[in-house]
Order: sequence, then C-alpha cells, then structure tokens
Amino acid sequence: MRIIAVISLMLLTACGFKPLYEAGGSSTAMQAVLASVDVSPIDDRLGQIMRNRLIDRLNISGPQKYRLDVVLEQTAEGYGVRPDAATTQEQLTVVAIVRLVSLTTDEVLFDERLRARSSFDIVLSDFATVMQREDTARRLALELAERIHRRLALQFSRN
Repeated sequence: MRIIAVISLMLLTACGFKPLYEAGGSSTAMQAVLASVDVSPIDDRLGQIMRNRLIDRLNISGPQKYRLDVVLEQTAEGYGVRPDAATTQEQLTVVAIVRLVSLTTDEVLFDERLRARSSFDIVLSDFATVMQREDTARRLALELAERIHRRLALQFSRN
C-alpha cells in the first residue's frame, strides 16, 4: 500500500502540477502582482458589491500597473408555471464582462465573459420575492468576484 502511495506521489510531480499560490517567494510575488491591479468603478449597487469584494481579495496597494474593467449584465427568466399562468420560480443570470488592461502599454491582456446563474422561488409576498432576488444577485456577484480573482491569478501565473 505504501509503495502505491509513493508511486502515485511521483506521478503527481511528473504531471507538471504547480500550485497557484506556492509557499515561499512565489506566493508573495503573486500577491504583489495582484495588488497592482486597479479595479475601475462598476455601475449599480450590485457592481459596488462586486468591486468591494475584488478590492478586498486583491489587497490593492502601491503603484497600479493594470486596470480591471467589469461590466455587469443581469437577466431574470420565470419558469415553473402554475395552471393560472403565474410563475413559481425565477432564474437569475449575472454576466460579468471582464477586461484586464496594462496601464503602461494600454494592451488588453484578456477579455472574457463570466456567467453565474441561480434560481429562487417566487412567493406570495412581493417584498419577500424582491428580497430573494436581491440576495440571489448579491451572492452571484460575490461568486463572480471570486472567479475573477482566480482568473487574474491564473493570468499572472502564466506570464
């Protein structure tokens, strides 16, 4: 059993696997690069929530070398129709159009569309439905912010 474990560990190192945040020098270098990303203001309250999360995750400090532009698009689609033609559920989709621009060369390093989707029940109370919609949108924006953070780390680890 131990021999199999040792062999599998050797195979894992041979596959080229490399942690994104290594312990030691590479981790601090990655943090320094991520801290040099300036997050542009994002429209709407949902954008403000996303921008605050990105600023917290990137730990922005020092001179800025990159600019992160994000545009959010939100769509809702009702489904789960009752016999009286009223919908019982709603699917909320938030799309983030993300662009990373180098401030020194004005070159676009990447331009992507990230999508997150969730659904919630529509209840009889309009207030409860609105609160569920806002909470779902907030959770999707925070999820997209985490994905953007990982995408930035991946972009910088390749360079």
